[in-house]
Amino acid sequence: MKKILWLVFVTVCLLTISAYGEETEIEPVRRALLIGCDTFVTQTETTPAAAMNVERMSRMLNTDMRGYADIAQMSAGVASRTQLIDAIRTVFGEAKEGDVSLLYICTHGLYDRVSFEPLLVLSDGQKEDNISAAALRMALDEIPGHKVVILDACNSGAFIGRGAFSGEVENAFAAPEYTVLTSAGAYEDSLLWSSRSLTGGSYFAQELCEGLRTHTFDLDADGSVTAKEVYQGLLDNHGASAVQLYPESARTVFYVYDPQLDASGERPLSDIMLDSAVLDATEDTLFFSFTVRRPVRVQYQLIYYEDGEWRFDAPQLVEDEENIEGALSPGRKERSLTLVSEEDGMPYGYVLLQIVAQEGRNAMIAASRLITVQPDAGNPRLRVWCDPSFSPRRGQELGIYVHLAFPCCLTVRVRNEEGDVVRRLSYKMPSRPIGQPTEGSFFYWDGCDADGVPVPAGAYIIEASSRIGDTEYTGRSGWVSISDR
Repeated sequence: MKKILWLVFVTVCLLTISAYGEETEIEPVRRALLIGCDTFVTQTETTPAAAMNVERMSRMLNTDMRGYADIAQMSAGVASRTQLIDAIRTVFGEAKEGDVSLLYICTHGLYDRVSFEPLLVLSDGQKEDNISAAALRMALDEIPGHKVVILDACNSGAFIGRGAFSGEVENAFAAPEYTVLTSAGAYEDSLLWSSRSLTGGSYFAQELCEGLRTHTFDLDADGSVTAKEVYQGLLDNHGASAVQLYPESARTVFYVYDPQLDASGERPLSDIMLDSAVLDATEDTLFFSFTVRRPVRVQYQLIYYEDGEWRFDAPQLVEDEENIEGALSPGRKERSLTLVSEEDGMPYGYVLLQIVAQEGRNAMIAASRLITVQPDAGNPRLRVWCDPSFSPRRGQELGIYVHLAFPCCLTVRVRNEEGDVVRRLSYKMPSRPIGQPTEGSFFYWDGCDADGVPVPAGAYIIEASSRIGDTEYTGRSGWVSISDR
């Protein structure tokens, strides 16, 4: 009898402990530090763009259903590396393993192609300093838990070795405790937007926050937006620069919302669709459509890419025909715009379509879409360059550069020694400008197959193909070795 009572007592205790453990499961504590530098000693002033981006990021994070214990804003900038490190220690100082610390920095970024050192400029308008990728990593390494780093700066992709040629710059954040999103590749500018006399923040920050807050980036509509979904959403909706992400298939949850809540109506324009993001030199008309949610004035800007730069100084401006009546009425709209003709010097290249929505004195870029115009004939002379080996086990990802003779649509595959496709990195995806006069596209492979499962150790080959007219052109890398896991 005593044994039975003892067993009952132990069972009750175990059940109580189990139930208690379930009830007291500790949720990660989330903290954010948002920094914006607008005034500088040696760099161009950006007032009020960075401060607006900090405020925009704060509003977005405050709508995350998970909640943040602290969202610290430093919209007047930081004057030195020491001040930035002190801010990181102050805001994230109580972080524990399992917590999440988010750092957003909007400033000027520099990338020295001689020393191959990426830098963020730190300034409050009176004093100026900079911080390297290695120094920023060292400061964040002191903080336990997972770190989400968002860099909104020119050349910021160099901090994670993205958008640069293999071996030129290392990924300073190659570790499982980091998820890093940058607004541009290593060679690219991260641009502010303007529409005549109206100015705003950066294209990147606006699209990032609006895409999350209005749930546009939640591709599977499950109420949880991962870093991979954010990356894909920005690639689709943000054309001014090529955003970069590490790791390539990051599943870090960026944002959580109630999937029963429809927030699409918060934007004056929604459901913006292109008939095609790829044209050829014989097709000089771009067809697109969108839904107007409430009366709004709309203007279109076509920005052309020349010699490695977007010509924001010479946009092709078109007022919507309904603006004559004061504003566009709610409903579905179908529009077309004619590009600069071949006689004017553009047989092929890149075009940025911007749809600007204006309500009163407030204007926003409602859409920023990249259009790739390829020739209707010719050999793109595809060449694929990458390292001969890499180790996913060590957090490495394979950087792949596809050289192009001209802009075109690309399919990139990874094949094993038997010739089977183990991963498709892109499918008929338009090439993007990389901030260089020469043409090319960057891709990254984490060593996993299409299901996210690590592929076996062995040799693999990268294959890039493009169809120009009726002809398929293909380029291949040498063998790439993945070491034993």
